[in-house]
Amino acid sequence: MNRRRATCHNRGVPKLTELAHDQTALDRDQVTHLNRLVSEWGMLADLSFADLLLSVPSADGNSWTVVGQVRPATAQTIHPDDLVGQRCAPEQAAVLGQAYAAGRIIESQVGDSQVVAIPVAHRGAPVAVLTKEWVDQRGRTPGELEHTYGNLFAKFSEMIAEGSFPFGDRVGDSSSAPRVGDGVMWLGRASEVRYMSPNAKSALHRVGIQASAIGLRLAELGFHDGLVRQAFEHRAPVVEEFEQGGVTLLCRCVPVLADGNVDGAVLLMRDVTELRKRDRLLLSKDATIREIHHRVKNNLQTI
Repeated sequence: MNRRRATCHNRGVPKLTELAHDQTALDRDQVTHLNRLVSEWGMLADLSFADLLLSVPSADGNSWTVVGQVRPATAQTIHPDDLVGQRCAPEQAAVLGQAYAAGRIIESQVGDSQVVAIPVAHRGAPVAVLTKEWVDQRGRTPGELEHTYGNLFAKFSEMIAEGSFPFGDRVGDSSSAPRVGDGVMWLGRASEVRYMSPNAKSALHRVGIQASAIGLRLAELGFHDGLVRQAFEHRAPVVEEFEQGGVTLLCRCVPVLADGNVDGAVLLMRDVTELRKRDRLLLSKDATIREIHHRVKNNLQTI
């Protein structure tokens, strides 16, 4: 299995903006919306176990161009080549056009690949199409983790199609946030735990919580839930780093919306205890070196 980290291409954002400006009739707000989606979709690729492509229609509506591409860290890519900037093949373009015109999610097969085409809505109208693309592995039954992640991806897909994802400007920064592989909790609309990935369970065990979490709220487990309450209240992602039980956790809570209401959330978590210990050690060494330089300078002045 390919374990490469799910990332956008280094030139992804400026390339997207450049292509949208040159080949489409999208305005600045619409392009900004697409850039926000690209900044968030590493999580979506990991939840979907599939490649994600973002395509936009030409100004005349006769062709489609790929303006973004991301590969999952949870599965093997089916697109090893960089497709950004390429025109979509006629069969692919037909599926994109169908989802774009209908304003709803379309499932199809293009060649050997399974494709889910998701219209990207902004202010009530589609501006692009996001496709989930993978090759079906027949005879293999998905486990609980894959089934849960697939359900979460479907919820975010509905949000994309209705225009509620990605979120607006004032959201938690996702650039240094935990990834799906670090640990995932799926929380219900009452912030109760519906599912925990194995890495999330390990994180809770490290902070001293051994009880079964399913069906309980984080506060009932004795786990810090401040960022979850903020995410539910503001209906926007929240990133927070905190220490509990001698362990430092970096968490990001992303609310799941349905018809404008909070229907639950995805809580990503990463244990950064050792990283913060090294940071403090480096700061301590730096302070010691500065003090030595200061004393040497004073001694030389005295001499």
